[in-house]
Amino acid sequence: MNTIELYLLALLITIGVEFLVYWVFIRKTPLKLFFFSVIINTLTQPLANFSYQYVLHNFILIEILVIIAESVLILLLLKQSVQKSIAISIVANTLTAILSFLF
Repeated sequence: MNTIELYLLALLITIGVEFLVYWVFIRKTPLKLFFFSVIINTLTQPLANFSYQYVLHNFILIEILVIIAESVLILLLLKQSVQKSIAISIVANTLTAILSFLF
């Protein structure tokens, strides 16, 4: 696989995993949850990958920044409480971070 195919595969896996986390936490409107998973991860994952490779080679700090950004997006787009938005983002990004180490 070339680099672009790997990035796209990682993005698709991330969208799928984070959609499942959204579904476990929210349990309604799966199509809407999937749509917002696509939007949120299409915004944050490329920025995180670029930042890690070219700006700041600190995985933990980048994940923390992604968790903060995604928490805000979940709060605004999915209309969840601050606490629930943070919890969803932490669980979703922890799972995808673990998967990134496996691949």
